[in-house]
Amino acid sequence: MASTGGSGGLAPSKSTVYVSNFPFSLTNNDLHKIFEKYGKVVKVTIVKDKVTHQSKGVAFVLFLERESAYRTIAALNNTQMFGRTIKCSIAKDNGRTTEFIRRKEYKDKSHCYECGEEGHLSYACPKNLLGNRDPPPKKKKKNKYDE
Repeated sequence: MASTGGSGGLAPSKSTVYVSNFPFSLTNNDLHKIFEKYGKVVKVTIVKDKVTHQSKGVAFVLFLERESAYRTIAALNNTQMFGRTIKCSIAKDNGRTTEFIRRKEYKDKSHCYECGEEGHLSYACPKNLLGNRDPPPKKKKKNKYDE
């Protein structure tokens, strides 16, 4: 019995790229900017140490379309990025996919979740090596009277 688990109909096991050996200093937004060249990125999840919250140089990049994931692998696997040879492959489904697909709600928007400092959000964090990224457009709430 298959469950979509809140993935919105995506096939995450077919459209998620496992990326390893990238520099620990790259942020979620940096990876978003790198990978959006190959297709619509739905979500980037950087694996971090549970105690120090530092990147382990490993991430999962979920694309909207499977073709984008394969294009990314063809273009970036075994290439040099910031002096490191990165590896890219289709992620293996370990049954925990739905944990990572769910959209996180950041209720406290008084500080950045990348660096923890106040005064900016992660989209404009000074730690983003590749510069700022535009936040996604806000979804319009549907009015039951709209047709």
